[in-house]
Formats: sequence, C-alpha cells, structure tokens
Amino acid sequence: MGQIPTWNSPDITTNNWSPFDLKPEAEIKVRNLSATASAVNALVHLYISQFGIGMARTLMSSVMVNLSPLQEQTLLFPFSQAVLNGSPTIGVYTKIEHSADSKLINNNGAQVHQGVMTSESGRNFTFQLPVINAQNAAGQVNLSVMPNDLGATISPASKMCAPWEQFMVTVKFNVPGTIHGTSAAYVEKEVTVVGRFGNGSLIGGVTYVVRVDN
Repeated sequence: MGQIPTWNSPDITTNNWSPFDLKPEAEIKVRNLSATASAVNALVHLYISQFGIGMARTLMSSVMVNLSPLQEQTLLFPFSQAVLNGSPTIGVYTKIEHSADSKLINNNGAQVHQGVMTSESGRNFTFQLPVINAQNAAGQVNLSVMPNDLGATISPASKMCAPWEQFMVTVKFNVPGTIHGTSAAYVEKEVTVVGRFGNGSLIGGVTYVVRVDN
C-alpha cells in the first residue's frame, strides 16, 4: 500500500545498458511462494508490444514449468530477429496460469521501460511517448506522472480521443543539480507515467529509468 507503481519489473530483464539495446532473449524469474504446495504444469506466457501506453500485445511464446515449494526459476524467451532488428524499447508482459493458484494477483508482470544515462542525454531532456485510447468508444484519456525526484512533467495531461486514437505526449526531465553520480557509481531514479480512461480505470503505464552518472 502506498507504493509508487512501476512498469520496470525486477523479475523481467530485457535490455543491456550503454547502449540501451535488447538482449537476445528476455530473462523471466518465476517463483512458487507457497511453502507447502508444488506448482505443477504452470503456464508462463510472454507477450510483447510496442513501447507506449495502451499498445496492443502479441503472444510471443509460452512455457510450462513445475516448481517445488519456494522454488525460483529463470526462464529464457528468445526474441525473434524481427524484434531484435526493431526498436530497443518495447513492452514485455508475463502472465502465469495455474489452476490451483490461490493468489492470482501475483501472476502478472510488466516491463515497459526506457533507460537513459545523463552522460549521454544531458540533465535536461525530453521523450515522446505514444498513447492509445484502447477502447471501442470515444472518451477522455488522462495521464499523470508519479511523484519523482527528477522534476518530470507531461504535456498534454489529458485528451478527448476517438476510438483507438493514438497520440503523442511529451515527457520532460530536469535532473536537479543536487543529484550527482559517476560512471562507477551512478544514481538510479525512476519516473513512471500512468494512463487512465475518463472513468479512472487503468490503461497502462511506462517507466523511465534514469541513471545519473555525471
């Protein structure tokens, strides 16, 4: 309760740093949190999308796993050559299906993130973020930047959209002079943008991971 949401799951690894490019395969950690029951024939699905909020997801692969009580396992999902030849910033989502699971809230993960080093971007920079009104009806899309240490803002913060309309918003960063790091000891900060429909229901989000190394 009270935690800032993130679309940078610690259980999903997809990118190298400096340069920020895709690894040949996504590394996904799955865990059986039960101390007494095994997870037999659990299905782990991996979906990908373009980077942004409200983007359509495509099933890339599914793997069946068996986990003993409290066991953790790392799964590797190779990216296709087409994905590797495209943008290094994508959305990666996991969904775990297990018929005997009593805590379904733990069965979804997401990594929709973009990484930047301030030695490469500077301390004042902007990103263009694509957003889709992912519904079959016209309506308002509201965007908000979660509390952060980097002075990040978004414009526009809301828009009336046609069904499935895509538009771009600008996310601005202003890294304070009080935050300093080095190449050997960078300071990592996150900025998360959340999109919601006019009724408050969630569309999705993205997280920018900024490594201050100067």
